Amino acid sequence: MRRISSSTWLFASLLGLGLIACSGDDQGTATTESSSDGSTSSTSASTTDDSTSGSTSAATSETTSASGTTSTTGPTTDATTTDATTTTDGTTGDPTTTTDSGGGACGDGQVDGGEVCDDGNTKTEFPGNDVVPHSYGDGDCLDACDLVQSTCGNGAMDPGEECDDGNDDPYDGCTPSCTINDGNIHAPCTRSCNGKPCAADDIAAGTIMGCEAVVAPQGSVKACFESGQVVIPNIIDKKLYFAEGECLIAAQKCKGIFCPGYTTFGDYDNFNNCPAGTTLADRVTDQGGVTVSTKVCHKTCESDSDCRWNAHDAFWKKPGQIRCQTTPDTKGVKICTDAQNQG
Repeated sequence: MRRISSSTWLFASLLGLGLIACSGDDQGTATTESSSDGSTSSTSASTTDDSTSGSTSAATSETTSASGTTSTTGPTTDATTTDATTTTDGTTGDPTTTTDSGGGACGDGQVDGGEVCDDGNTKTEFPGNDVVPHSYGDGDCLDACDLVQSTCGNGAMDPGEECDDGNDDPYDGCTPSCTINDGNIHAPCTRSCNGKPCAADDIAAGTIMGCEAVVAPQGSVKACFESGQVVIPNIIDKKLYFAEGECLIAAQKCKGIFCPGYTTFGDYDNFNNCPAGTTLADRVTDQGGVTVSTKVCHKTCESDSDCRWNAHDAFWKKPGQIRCQTTPDTKGVKICTDAQNQG
C-alpha cells in the first residue's frame, strides 16, 4: 500500500489520459482502489488516476520503474469520451453502423448480402449475466451483423471470428472476444509492482505484461491502463473502466504548481504520429491553474468485432463495455473504447 501527498488530488480531477472521464458520487473516506484479480484495497489518502513517473524516453521497456508516489490501485488505463448511444434495453451501439460490407441491410432482421446474422438492430447486446463466461441470446448479433455473440467461446471457428480457443483467458493467444491477442495496442494487459498491483495513477510503472508487441514511437511511452477508482469525499469519484487492461502509448505534460512530477512523461509537443492501425486522441484540460495535455494512440476499428466487446472487468466484477465508437477527441474517427468513461 502506498501513500501520496494530498496536493495531487487536483491532478486526479484534471487528467484525461486519452479521454478518461469522472463521475461525481460522494463516498466515505478518500480511497484509490484497484486490483488485477478483482480484489480491492483502500487508503485514507488523496490520489490521482492516470499518469507515469518522471519523463520517460521512447525506448521504454517492459519494466518501468515506479514513481515513488503512493496511491494504491491495480489495473488502470486510459479511456475516451464517446458518443455511443444507450437504449432503453440497456444496449449500446454506434448509430452510424447501418449496413454491412456485403450489401445486405444490417438491422432489418433478414440475413442477406454478406451478413453472418441479423437480429433486427445495429446494436451489440450486453450479456445477460455479470460473471464469466458471459451469456448471450441465441440470436444476439454484433453491431455490423458480422458475428453471432453466443458462438464466441465454443471452441469452434464460426463466421466472423478471428479465433476461438474455448476458454475465458484474455491473456493467451485468443481473447474471450474471439480476437487474436497480438500483444499490440488495445491488447489486454496487466502490471506488477514488486509482486503487487501498481498504482492506477502511474500507468507506466512496474512490469508490464501483455504489451510485448507495442513499439512506442519517439516522444511516447508504452503503458498498460487498468480499471480502478479514485475517491476523495465531496470532491471527486473518478471511475476508470478498462476491462482486462489495455495496452496503449501516450505522452503528457502538465503545467502548474500543483502538478506532481510523474504527470509529465514522453514528449507531448513533438509526439504527433501514431503507428499504423491507430489514431491520435488529443485532449487539453485546464482547471484551477493546472493545465494537463495528453495524447494517446488508440486502435481504429470498423465494427465491434474489431474490439474486445466480450471483455470482463475483474475490478468492477461485471462485463466491460468496449465498443467501436467515435469520440470528439479523435475528430470522429472510430476507436475501440469503453463508453463508461464518457463524461
